[in-house]
Amino acid sequence: MKFLYSSAALLLVTAAQALCPYAERALQDPSFLKRHLEKQESSQDEAANEKRQSGPGGIPFTTFDKNQLIDVTGDHAWKAPGPNDLRGPCPGLNALANHGYFPRSGVVPLTVGATATNQVYGLAINFGLPLSVYATLVDGDVVGDTWSIGGKQPQTVTSPILGAGDGLSGSHNKYESDASPGRGDYYLFNGDVSSLRVKKFKALYDLQKNKPVPNYNLDVLIQHRKYTFDDSKNTNPYFFFEPFAGVAVANAAHTFIPALFSNHSTQYPNGLLDKQTLKSFFAITEAADGTLSYKPGYERIPNNWYRRPLGAVNEYTPASFAQDLVKIAAVVPEAVSVGGNTGKVNSFTGVDLGDITGGAYHTTDLRNPTKFVCYFYQITLALVPDFLRSEALGSALGSALNLLHSKIDPFVDPKCAKIANYNDTFASKFPGGAIGQP
Repeated sequence: MKFLYSSAALLLVTAAQALCPYAERALQDPSFLKRHLEKQESSQDEAANEKRQSGPGGIPFTTFDKNQLIDVTGDHAWKAPGPNDLRGPCPGLNALANHGYFPRSGVVPLTVGATATNQVYGLAINFGLPLSVYATLVDGDVVGDTWSIGGKQPQTVTSPILGAGDGLSGSHNKYESDASPGRGDYYLFNGDVSSLRVKKFKALYDLQKNKPVPNYNLDVLIQHRKYTFDDSKNTNPYFFFEPFAGVAVANAAHTFIPALFSNHSTQYPNGLLDKQTLKSFFAITEAADGTLSYKPGYERIPNNWYRRPLGAVNEYTPASFAQDLVKIAAVVPEAVSVGGNTGKVNSFTGVDLGDITGGAYHTTDLRNPTKFVCYFYQITLALVPDFLRSEALGSALGSALNLLHSKIDPFVDPKCAKIANYNDTFASKFPGGAIGQP
């Protein structure tokens, strides 16, 4: 019997050695097996990250070429903003200005807003142009067709009469929103929505703290979306989530991080957003002890950074965002709800979109990618006139509305439901609806 056990043991060892070339060494050195398994786990994590970070609809990118490398030399070398240069709440836009892809002043012509975000980040024109039009008409110079990525832009000949807008930093509840991925809520920080809150960034940063191959992909940003939404809901009695600035822009700000900041290199054609790249885009430095520090306005495109491929299949479109939004809603259902806290923390109350859009769109429609794309364009067309009519534009109102329709109508599917009766009275139910308004 003893012979049989010995023979069986010998057979098992022999078989193990045949199946695993590391078995003999592992038997002699247990720490070797641990190191080998950790290496395997790292490779598996790397493969999983590569699979998850892909093109629109989860389809892996199929093209890569050297033209995806973004030039950060010569005219596009990084320069710190000057004392009169404007920088604001969006790290990607600040980086474009610091590298000269936007005017370094931070005052952006309407068309440049769309073309630069396309060429540098791969944001589709049918996404970037409506955002640039919206920024121009709601927060910019409606005569000069410019907008500011930060605060008020310098006065022009028409500014004393028409005003040149308050810029993105002054666009609370119009463009900028509570529950940002990195910035603080207006009420909690005395109106400062431009400064990065390191605590909030660290919450994102630590989500990949112990990963062998850190990658801040959409799965990670969805976790951060839950954190940011819950943080606003639980700490800000005046938290307010608006139909465009909240549902569209604040959620897009989360998806833009992996979609537009990932490095699509030869090694990772489907994109990898590692810690160094993330810190560079957010103007964060890390000390040897792990302490994070933020330098306002110092956002930078990293060296050897490759944007996502261009072309209809690969660029980040409203349809791409709509698909990502469905994934967000599966984890954070409230993130696709218009509403807010009612004067005390953790009192979030939603309002059905049907009451706001005259029945054209309901909250459940935002989980349907096709209907959301319709909603994205239609809410823009409904909101801008609502904002413009509150300004003393006079004869400029007509030209502003013509600009709105001429730039956005070509992207609108004629089958989309139109918002004929936009009802903004819903905001009066929420004290945060008036926060930041003149």
